[in-house]
Amino acid sequence: MKQPFSSRVLWDMVDGPMPRGLLGVGSGDVVVTREARSLYLGGYSSSFRNRLYVADGSIDGSLAEASWRVRTDRRGRAAALAPDPPRSAWDGGGMHTPSYLPATDTHPERIYYAGRSGRRHVGAGSSYAIGVLERLDGRWRRTGDPLLRGAGGRPSLLEPRVARDAGRHMMWFLAAPHEVAPGEQPDYELRCATSADGVTDWSEPRVFATSAEGFFDVALTRTGERWLMILARGTNLHGTRPYPPQGLWAMSAPRLSPDRADWSEPKRILDTDAPDVPAWMGAGVCDPAAHVDGAGRLTVFVTGTRRRRSWLELALTRLRRGRRPPPPAPFFLATGVLSFDAFTAPVE
Repeated sequence: MKQPFSSRVLWDMVDGPMPRGLLGVGSGDVVVTREARSLYLGGYSSSFRNRLYVADGSIDGSLAEASWRVRTDRRGRAAALAPDPPRSAWDGGGMHTPSYLPATDTHPERIYYAGRSGRRHVGAGSSYAIGVLERLDGRWRRTGDPLLRGAGGRPSLLEPRVARDAGRHMMWFLAAPHEVAPGEQPDYELRCATSADGVTDWSEPRVFATSAEGFFDVALTRTGERWLMILARGTNLHGTRPYPPQGLWAMSAPRLSPDRADWSEPKRILDTDAPDVPAWMGAGVCDPAAHVDGAGRLTVFVTGTRRRRSWLELALTRLRRGRRPPPPAPFFLATGVLSFDAFTAPVE
């Protein structure tokens, strides 16, 4: 069911552009209203901290063609949404992968995120849990302890995606031993938990997608009378061979449900292993954020991992072209937007 698409890079660690003050930036969540378009992002600052940011999009034309500008501080540098947690806090290593929920009559605006407890990003010893920011008195504020922690053989929880429907909050998230390290195969299990108020009394998480399926994270949006879920398998950050097929999958349900049986079978809509895929996402995509417009066009913002090349190779290539080399990094990410103009949601 692979569907034709177009793609465009917004920010790229290698070829640029990059917002001032950021070394890397990845997709998180997209919010579209009649008055505004907002893209919530996770970024790695030039001061070496993982923080959350937001970009504002132009409102003319299609979402896929919108121009985006990351909000800045008085110095013109990317402005983090919230102050850094103390280094000793459960999320003191950084904040990742925002999932936004608008305010209601009883709840403030919220951003759910994965918090890292130490300096280690990947491999054994890296540790993540899920927390929430709330917008109070015009400022985003941490709420204290994490909402959900991992346990047993899957101590790390990442990639939250939270939606509210029929008076219930549902959170999909990744449970893993740790973020995958060089030479490892991914061990990813998607789970789902529910809560009445979105903060307390989360249900016992249930398995939504097994490690055999290998899905890493999801996006949710409405399409007509159905809910659409876009799933990604993470990316091959370290150029490991062999590695599971990468890309995007889609499935739908008549109602938002934590029960996998209510959803159609996942159908692959993007194959990033194909030879003609742009280099910026040649090692896969993750962090999808999706929207379907009134004409049925599906727009998906993603974080792409560049096909594996060493920093030295990339630096020499750019220097030969008279361009500055990228910052040294173990892998290179970009944020891009994909447009599926003739998208048809799977229903069985």
